[in-house]
Parts: sequence; structure tokens; C-alpha cells
Amino acid sequence: HYHAMLLAVSIGIVLLSWCRGTAIYCNALQIMTPQRRMGRGAAISRAGASDGSVENAYGDGITAKSAVVLVDPVTDWKQVVKAGLELDHDIITVQMPDVVLSEKYQSFLPSSDALREAGVAHTLSMYQRDIFSITQQLQILSRESNLQIAGVIPLSEVAVEVSDLIASCLGLPHNPLESMTARRDKGLMKNVVESAGLRVAKYARIASAEDLSTAMMQLSLVYPIVVKTPSGMSSTDVNICYNEREATDALDSIVGKIGPDGRTVKMALLEEYIGGTEFAINIIASNDDGSRLLVTDMWKYQKTNKARYDNAEICSPVEYPQLISYACNVAKAAGVECGAAHVELKARQDERGQYIDPIMIEIGARLSGGRKSTMAEAAINNWDPFTSLIQSHCGQSCRGIPDNTSFLTPNRFVRHIFLPIEKAGRIKKVQFNAPLSELTTMHSSAVIVKAGDIVKETTDIVSCAGFVWLVGGREQVDKDTEEVLSSFTLIQDET
Repeated sequence: HYHAMLLAVSIGIVLLSWCRGTAIYCNALQIMTPQRRMGRGAAISRAGASDGSVENAYGDGITAKSAVVLVDPVTDWKQVVKAGLELDHDIITVQMPDVVLSEKYQSFLPSSDALREAGVAHTLSMYQRDIFSITQQLQILSRESNLQIAGVIPLSEVAVEVSDLIASCLGLPHNPLESMTARRDKGLMKNVVESAGLRVAKYARIASAEDLSTAMMQLSLVYPIVVKTPSGMSSTDVNICYNEREATDALDSIVGKIGPDGRTVKMALLEEYIGGTEFAINIIASNDDGSRLLVTDMWKYQKTNKARYDNAEICSPVEYPQLISYACNVAKAAGVECGAAHVELKARQDERGQYIDPIMIEIGARLSGGRKSTMAEAAINNWDPFTSLIQSHCGQSCRGIPDNTSFLTPNRFVRHIFLPIEKAGRIKKVQFNAPLSELTTMHSSAVIVKAGDIVKETTDIVSCAGFVWLVGGREQVDKDTEEVLSSFTLIQDET
């Protein structure tokens, strides 16, 4: 009996040790349920104190300061930094200085000095999109500065995939990696959306005039068609083509060239041209399992036949139920489980004036550009998009928004006016004949060209001369819009 008891105790001790070792090992590898995608760092942060301090990831009992990482800080970066500081996070930025961008895009990039002046504590650089090296830098920085990183946030289209990869390596909230390419490549994007049972435009990848002719025949397409780069943004390299010459010219301007995201484009996308009105629907995905999609703001565009924006105005989501449902399903199909999503789609009006039959143009897993988040904050009572963005990337719910809320309703009307360049040439003078500051609904403006610049005709957002944002009552905004457009003057040298 004695020997039997001794054997039983020994076996029990071995099993207990094995179970404990297996549990520790699994925890170290973070092998858990799909909810674990929200990350170990986020769980530590949620358990931390309200002052932003948390127990650090190394378990040594030393209190660490919470931090968030902003990758490629471009879109509304000052507002995101401010929100992060108010949440008592240290701010770390990761810039991508070797990505080849156009001069226009580069003009939007802040300097390291500007970042530090805004309150950024640590500025890092990532070269060649090297995920290993930047993750290593962040881990060393966390150790040496006693930081606990709680979230990684993309602030440009270029940052979308690298942010998910960095967050994954750090064990933090991120969107699923298996659908990462579908959130950047507009062809793969259509694949996953169509697989979810949602309508998409016909498309094909093409590299030559012969490919173009063959694909148009196979897809039963007629002009006009769309030829564009697969991984663009801000309507750059998007061409509506009305004949074969325009299509081949567009193809030649894309294939073999550096695309808007700094990568060489090997094949262009041919797409069916979809008529109707264009909308942008902005969403925040949150909760530990990414189950909540909150429609934060919605915009209707007016565009020219050259794909050039004239203006965008805020809408009330309750008036567009079919479009809202479709946009949320697109976000789910693309794997948006944390952070922002920007869904662009087209829809047509039925005989009752209702917008129906939505069809996706694209989705971006990031904040919308064009200061839309800033303007949504101005239009919607008690809405803070930048705090909510940070919270969602840290695995938290949007603060102050009831769980049963599926969309937010604007309390004021907003219009974003695009100031076009009508012809190519050298600019002599840019002026407004009446001071914008005197407009009742004036919110802000930006002129991005100056005297001496040699410019091309506006074809996309970044080739505009500038922008004006108005907020207030609809009737007064309409009046002030007319004043802006009539007073804007762009004087160019005679050619």
C-alpha cells in the first residue's frame, strides 16, 4: 500500500507540473480562442489604473506607463495625438521615410520636430516596411522606457497592413491577417466582398492593351469603364475612360510605374463603371471580439465626369438603411474588427427618391481623409472620434456610446468644398475676393498651392487647389457655399 500511494503521489506531481508548464507555454504563445486576437497587451491595459499606468508585460511588478503607436501619422494626426495624451498614453510614432510618394503626399507628412512639439514622446522610423526591425525597436523601447504598448493605429492608407502586422507581433488588437491583403488590394477586396454574397462591380487585372480588349469582351463591358491602380487612395490613378485611347493611356500611366503607396504596379484593374451617387460611410469597430460596428458619419459626394470631387455633405444615416446595412457587411467581409473603416459605395435612387442597390467602390481600414472625422466631431453632439479610435485599437468599446446604438445622427449640417484647378499651368496668384472669416458657417480652410507652382488640372483630391469646410444650418451653408465658389480665384500665367 505504501508503495502504491507513493507511486500515485509521484504521478500526480508529474501531471500537475506538466499541466502548469503547458498552460504557461500556451499563454506565452498566446494560443487561445479567436478572441485572443484582441491581444495580451490590451488585456493588461484594460486592467490598469485610470491614470494610464499598468503592470508591465514582463511581470516584474514595476508600474509601466501606457503607450500607443501611431503608424505613418498623416490623417488628423494632431487630433489623435491630443486624444492619446488626454487618455494619459505616451505617444510613439512610426514614420516610413523611404516610401516613394508624390510631392503632394509628402507635403502632408509632419516632421519629427512637429511631432515632438505636439507632444509625441518617441519618434521611430521604419525602412523597407521591415516589420521585424520596427517590432524589435518597439520592444526595446518598451523595456528601456518602462512602457506598456496598448494599441497600434494606422493614420494613412500606406500604414494599414503594417499596423496589423506590428500589432500582431506585439500581441495587441489587430484585424485578421488572413484578410490583410483584401483591405489594401481592390481586386482581392472585391473577392472577399463578393464571397460574402454582396454585389460588386465586374473587374479584371490587365497589363496590356490586349488584356484590356480580351477582358472587356469576357466581362461584356462597354465604355465608359474604369482603369485604376489596385492599391491607391484619394482617387489617385483612377480614370474614367470613354474610349479605347483613353483606356490605353490610363493603362500606360499605371503599369510599371510607382503607385500611390510607393510600390511598383505590375497590373492595373479594369472595372465596370457604376453610375449613381457616391457615398462614404465611416465606421468604428470595437469590443473584445470586434463584434460591434458603429456607423459614425456618412457623406454624399458630388463629382464631375472626370472623377473629380466638387463637394461632400454630411447625411443622416437613418435615411439610408439599405446603404448602412451594406457598408457594415462590407466591413465584416473585409475583416475590420478593430479601428476605423471608410466604405465608399455607389447607389441609385428609386422612384420614391430612396437610395437602393448599393455597390462597393472600396473600403479603407483607417480614418477617412478630408477632415471628415474632425467635421463629424463638429456636427455630432458628444462625439469624440479620436478617443474612440484609440480605444477601439486598445480593445475597448467607444466611451459614452450605448451598446444598442448602431449609428450616430448629425445635429448640424456640414459641407466640404473642393477648390479645383481648371487647367494646367503656372500659378500667379491664389485669392478669395471676400474674406472667408466673415462667413457665418466658416469652420476651416486649406489652400495647398501657391504662387509659382506649376500645376496640372485637378483629377483627384490631392491635386485640388484647396478646401473649405462649412458647418451650421443647411440653408446658411448653401448660401456660404455660393459665396466661397464665386469668390475663389486662381490666376495663372498665359500659355
